[in-house]
Amino acid sequence: MGRNRFFILSFACTAVVLLVGCGGGGPSTTPPPPVPDFSVSISPYSASAVLGSTTSTVTISISPQNGFGSPVTITLQGFPLGVDAMPSSSFSIDPGKSQTISFSVSASVITGAFPVTVLGTSAALSHSVQLMLTTEPIVSVRTYQSGSVLYLESTANADTARIGLETQWGGSIVEMSLNGTNFVNMHDTGREIQAAQWDGNAQYQSGAFGWNPVQGGDKYDQGSPVLAQNLNNDSLYIKAQPYQWNPDDKGGGPGQPVLGDTYVETTVTAETEHAFTFKVHFKVTHFGTDQHADVLQEFPAVYANLEYNRFARYGGTRPWTNDPISFTTMPLLPNGSPPLYAPEQWAAYVDNTDAGLAVFIPGVAPYFLGFTAAGDPGPTGFGTNYFNALTIYSFGPNSVLEGDVYVVAGDYKHARQVIYDLHNRLPAVDIFTPLGTVDSPPPNSQLAGGVDVTGWAFDNVAVSKVDVYVDGGLAGTATYGGSRPDVANDFPNVPAAIGYSFSLNTRQYTNGAHVIEVKALDSSGNLAVFPRVSVTVQN
Repeated sequence: MGRNRFFILSFACTAVVLLVGCGGGGPSTTPPPPVPDFSVSISPYSASAVLGSTTSTVTISISPQNGFGSPVTITLQGFPLGVDAMPSSSFSIDPGKSQTISFSVSASVITGAFPVTVLGTSAALSHSVQLMLTTEPIVSVRTYQSGSVLYLESTANADTARIGLETQWGGSIVEMSLNGTNFVNMHDTGREIQAAQWDGNAQYQSGAFGWNPVQGGDKYDQGSPVLAQNLNNDSLYIKAQPYQWNPDDKGGGPGQPVLGDTYVETTVTAETEHAFTFKVHFKVTHFGTDQHADVLQEFPAVYANLEYNRFARYGGTRPWTNDPISFTTMPLLPNGSPPLYAPEQWAAYVDNTDAGLAVFIPGVAPYFLGFTAAGDPGPTGFGTNYFNALTIYSFGPNSVLEGDVYVVAGDYKHARQVIYDLHNRLPAVDIFTPLGTVDSPPPNSQLAGGVDVTGWAFDNVAVSKVDVYVDGGLAGTATYGGSRPDVANDFPNVPAAIGYSFSLNTRQYTNGAHVIEVKALDSSGNLAVFPRVSVTVQN
């Protein structure tokens, strides 16, 4: 595609068998008795407050080991002047017990992120863990309109972050800037930060490009119409009806856009407890009566300017603990490559000064994809770096996908602490459907007798049920929980017990063409409808 919007989420999972041999022997010895000891833990690993306010609580716990039974003295070290620990900076905790603390931040404290050492001592034993304390400046907010763009500004000290919604392009986000530097690419209606919908049953290729309503507009730069807009003192609102990206095979073309069957509502507010941070609430309503199968949605797509080419995210197995960040310098892998593991549910594009744009999507599966389109840099140049979280969803009749996305401008280290505080404060959410496949039978196969319907499905919470349908009627419920370690080749750290299997008796159906459809339900009630499999029964 000329504008590099198009990609297909398609990964091959292959099995890997690891053979390990063990052997040997030798004389046995009696190990020494275990030494009594303790460990110190905290939850969460961060705390944040605006000047003149108080952080949320942090829990410090002491876990005894090997019969340890003495009190442990806790000392908090490293927070700046003007910050007071409550109840105090030194206290005692008994083994197996916990103590909650918070920090009172005066109006005169310097702003920044401060590593606070939580030191536990008991006689000659000592252990410590680190807490990150962030002090934020007071934020002021204003809104205004300039030309066709609605703006919301967040000012802290002498710095101003700004977000802008283009009313001529369906309210898509064409600006996320800090002190006048815009991080967002807005080369055409397919770029920006915006929502777009896809169908797992459709084909996306030249001449037959499937269902794809795009908030910004279509491939001819015909901007999606705005149905309603509102500029409040502290928020922006736009409701748009997206155009189909490719009108050519839907009765339209240049000068003749084709409306999609979705509405996209965008509400933007500033996070007043965090500098340079905005909450974008998306509500995508599919008012059609058809079914669009499970696939990666753009909720939202993020296009950053080419010079912000360091893709930052946490890629380890201890999320929310301030472990080191992972960086990938663009260009990243080609379209269709496996996603990158990101269990903290955020990613950022930054330059060599660590400045750029971070996006946090609560409740998303822990994977992000990205790619580069080479070309001229700058907000309106063709060159861009793209990323999208693994926002999987099935749009059925009258379904609604609704949730919050947080965008943070500036240094990724500040953005990460903002995201940590949001994660600590926000209730857990799960708005996306499970991800999975139907491995067998393959499409267009001929079936006879008993046939196994197999595949895999996983979710960021849990898959509660997998049902198999034939021609729209329920055939039965699959057995779920089979081992599928091969899926981890494409999705790192995914659980192994995600396979499903169902024995389908084809003799119940007439000879001829039939359609098999698998639906997976997660524990939050989100239903995934996997792409249809067309088969022929011949008994």
